[in-house]
Amino acid sequence: METRLAAAIDALYDTVTAAATGVNVWDGPVLSGNSGDTIHIGFDGDPEGDAKAADTEQEWAGVGRRSRDEELDIVCAAVVLVGNSDTRWKTARDRAKALIETVGVALRANPSLGLSPPIVFELQPGEYFQENGPNGYQARFVFTVHVKTRI
Repeated sequence: METRLAAAIDALYDTVTAAATGVNVWDGPVLSGNSGDTIHIGFDGDPEGDAKAADTEQEWAGVGRRSRDEELDIVCAAVVLVGNSDTRWKTARDRAKALIETVGVALRANPSLGLSPPIVFELQPGEYFQENGPNGYQARFVFTVHVKTRI
């Protein structure tokens, strides 16, 4: 089955890495270590979760046509770790929100991310989690990058 999923994830990762200067951008789950603010592409940031990376859906573009419309939903997360010394969630929440805004600005600046048309990437905000951890707490925004394309 043809799909543009792999190319879409690669283009999204490259774009976010270039846009998010000074932030760790991960292609999927963390493989080793995790320090500072992170953006995950193809992972919701929950190490206890099911690690779902994306959904795809296709249908014929029209009767008798040889092309198919494809929609992709790439799961992503902005995660901010905060040590025990901070007494408010606001610091972590604001930093996580800034990470999502960085992704949104990058997608609006180049909605095709350099891939051949027709294709468009768009940010869809999702869920927000405030989680306690062994060394403090973290703010985690899970969001989706929705992609519409034709193959």
